[in-house]
Amino acid sequence: MKIAFFGTGDYARPALRALKAGGFAPDLVITKPDAPRGRGRKIYPQEIRLEAEELKLPFVQPEDLHAPEFLEELRKQKFDVGIVINYGVILKPELIDLPDQGLINAHASLLPAYRGAAPIEHAIKNGEAKTGVSIMRIVEQLDAGDVMLKKETKIGDTENAGELRDRMAELSGEALVEAMKLLKAGKAKFEKQDHKKASRAPKIEKPDGVIDWKAPAIEIDRLVRAMTPKPGAQTRLGAKRFIVIQGETEQDLYGIGITGHIMSAGEEGIRVCTGKELYRIIRIKPDNGRNMSAGEFVRGHPIPPDARFT
Repeated sequence: MKIAFFGTGDYARPALRALKAGGFAPDLVITKPDAPRGRGRKIYPQEIRLEAEELKLPFVQPEDLHAPEFLEELRKQKFDVGIVINYGVILKPELIDLPDQGLINAHASLLPAYRGAAPIEHAIKNGEAKTGVSIMRIVEQLDAGDVMLKKETKIGDTENAGELRDRMAELSGEALVEAMKLLKAGKAKFEKQDHKKASRAPKIEKPDGVIDWKAPAIEIDRLVRAMTPKPGAQTRLGAKRFIVIQGETEQDLYGIGITGHIMSAGEEGIRVCTGKELYRIIRIKPDNGRNMSAGEFVRGHPIPPDARFT
């Protein structure tokens, strides 16, 4: 099969490695142009470009994926199928319909649940026990295409979005290899999604990570895990902003604290009153500071008896 691979970020790298190892090395890798990053705005190569170079696969970096001259070049190569993962551009019909068997995508949810840009974060935030990867045919409507196969995975009780994302990236590679075997053998079967059961997972923005200490501790823990490593679960202590990196729920034996009030702080953690039970902060990061343990934080930030996170 002649395969085109469309990808950009580091999330797509395991899939590209898996495809080559599984005997489905793409004939062409398409990724975005190298771009500036960081405060110095230095130009860095795209992650998929680096992976393609390591795997010795041909790659291109078009300025405009839908430019007529670029589409014509792709059309001349007569691809059987296109694989899209983490490209970051809304695809137009002229590209979707270009390969003989269309484009397929590995979406990080069990569709039709969590259609959108942030399915991993929303699954953790909502307390889902499991998630997975869905291999679907790409259509114009967001994440609404027919599904070929799904691979499930449990969400760990303490797993944050970054950790789950790494596992899902590997799982996507496994699922894509399985899908390609079915396509090659002519055994692929696509089933329509039940659109009535669809739920949304829109892009996570910085304000989504603000901690409401009136919420139950279990919801705060899910928010912290969903927002880690970015954009971060945010709170304030006085005039300063902090990012809560890790914590856990604890039983509140007294139940008389004001929400956000710091009940105790030491090497074992920072215990905070919530709308239900206590939340013990284990790791915290001052704004523009470094990730540190609760003990390190307490030693460097004296906490008065009436201190309260807001």
